[in-house]
Amino acid sequence: MLYFEAGVNNNNKEQIRKRKDEEERIAAQNEFLNRSLRGSRKLQALESRPQGSVNDAFAEDDAQDSSRSTTPAAAEKEVVHTVYGYGDLVASVQRLQLQLKKAGAGGGLGGLEGRVAAVQSLLLSPQFGRALAVHNKVQAVRSRTTPRPAPTAQTALRDCLDALGNSQSAYAVELASLLTGYELEALMVAHDGVASTLPPDSTSPGATTVESMPQPLPDHRFQEENIKIIKIEKSTEPLGATVRNEGDAVVIGRVVRGGAADKSGLLHEGDEILEVNGIEMRGKSVNAVCDILQAMEGTLTFLIVPASQARSHSGRDSVLHVRAHFDYDPEEDMYIPCRELGISFQKGDVLHVISQDDPNWWQAYREGEEDQTLAGLVPSQSFQHYRESMRLAAEERMARPQRKSSTLLCGKTAKRKKKKGAYAEGGYPIYANAVDEHDPEEILTYEEVSLYYPRANNKRPIVLIGPPNIGRHELRQRLMEDSERFAAAIPHTSRARKENEVDGQDYHFITRAQFEADILSRKFVEHGEYEKAYYGTSLDAIRSVVNSGKICVLNLHPQSLKILRTSDLKPYVVFVAPPSLEKLRQKKIRNGEAYKEEELKDIIEKAREMEDKYGHFFDMIIINNDTERAYHQLLSEINSLEREPQWVPAAWVKAL
Repeated sequence: MLYFEAGVNNNNKEQIRKRKDEEERIAAQNEFLNRSLRGSRKLQALESRPQGSVNDAFAEDDAQDSSRSTTPAAAEKEVVHTVYGYGDLVASVQRLQLQLKKAGAGGGLGGLEGRVAAVQSLLLSPQFGRALAVHNKVQAVRSRTTPRPAPTAQTALRDCLDALGNSQSAYAVELASLLTGYELEALMVAHDGVASTLPPDSTSPGATTVESMPQPLPDHRFQEENIKIIKIEKSTEPLGATVRNEGDAVVIGRVVRGGAADKSGLLHEGDEILEVNGIEMRGKSVNAVCDILQAMEGTLTFLIVPASQARSHSGRDSVLHVRAHFDYDPEEDMYIPCRELGISFQKGDVLHVISQDDPNWWQAYREGEEDQTLAGLVPSQSFQHYRESMRLAAEERMARPQRKSSTLLCGKTAKRKKKKGAYAEGGYPIYANAVDEHDPEEILTYEEVSLYYPRANNKRPIVLIGPPNIGRHELRQRLMEDSERFAAAIPHTSRARKENEVDGQDYHFITRAQFEADILSRKFVEHGEYEKAYYGTSLDAIRSVVNSGKICVLNLHPQSLKILRTSDLKPYVVFVAPPSLEKLRQKKIRNGEAYKEEELKDIIEKAREMEDKYGHFFDMIIINNDTERAYHQLLSEINSLEREPQWVPAAWVKAL
């Protein structure tokens, strides 16, 4: 319908223009209500604001079209630009290329195909993606208005500085430095100056991503709730939120740090999702909702009922550093809320936990991947402990009949054998169970760790662990050739001193009664008895080497680690492991050593048992296929220990 005639004066033109705009607005509003979950007046109120934006570079030519109004009110309502979806643009170019290929075979369209290919190359460039995002943001901002800004920026800045207080945290110090810079202070002054000059009833253009309706909906299910419409920009990466079902409702289960949902600050745990881009969510399963959200890109419009109360985030500002003592693959975990958000890790990996709000699922980054935008889900310590306990209990119930029958058959429980195959520092045999305090029922999940920085006058002892006949003694001897840097701990004994021996150089000679008292006082890392005399390596002997400024090198049985790790010595444990059976056989042949096949299998089996039982104590694993290569690998690691910080049990650092 044509509303403009040649003889109409300016006032009539303006009235006709306003009426046309009103009809367009009502048509757009009706279209929204037809797609909405509920066609209520409350929802209608959300879409009652004027739409459109103006291109400042566009100048109307009065000579060409005298019928167009050039008043500011008309110009602001002129729709010039719209928001474009990145995926839609790329798909359009791809469809155009396909049609050109179908219709242009030999038809002289080669030049056009080249230009389209150039356009596609431009669209796929990161610069274009960023430019399009800025364009869409500007259009979204200019199409709305926000209340007049208040001149309170400087007050808010001072309140923020007061909240930081006298905190010595590195983050707090850095933030305070930024806030007290003259650039930011000048920006706040300028903001307050501009805000104070606006008339009281004016509004200014501004960005907003949420529109809320304070009145309750007429629907009886939401009599005490408010409803909100929020818009979030989503790219190809996950939205960063999980959902759960509460009856027919679809509720936000958690918001993962670093995702689009977290960055927007608009979705919160406990919010109920009613619609997404006009698609009703109520009654849909979690999997169906995830599939819908995963397929969506660009601007997502959520219709939500906010959570009844704000959720606390006790762990939001603190980071917990832990070392994992188990392997984890989210693809094999049937309990994880969202497999796409899970991160896998292996025993020994360090995880940085940034959120413990959920009692079952922590949010974390793997060491070395802190620059990742989106955090990942890992099982919490309590949840992992619980389900591992249940698994062990089930295995015990399954194995109980067999264990019971074997006990009845033997008539008594089997006693643990005392092995004499292990040898201590001085070459004397020790009992393998001399200090066996490993709890077989202990369930290993995570261990809190902290960064320890090397100290020139307090070097960490190097402990070599491994099965017999794997080459630990050869590696130790190679290190000990550098007597200026490495040294051995002088052992204790209760036997009488021989004529050519020097106390404190060959052995520390003490009485049998004193030796037994020191055993009870847990002063020995390991000890044994040979020909009615005690032998052992004490914590004081190791500490004496450390205090001398040298690196103490020890060959110990893994059962000794528990006492050593609870001391103040901070040992670095290296597990010397055998290669495969075939490579171990080739090594024996290459070195001209006699061997039996059963002995090789026994070495590999003992190594596997050690790793299963004591692997959570190991800092490094060296596969000794070649002694020379293993030595240089060990020496390189020792060199790095003196230069680079290491993750150690948090208790070690707290005790400093």
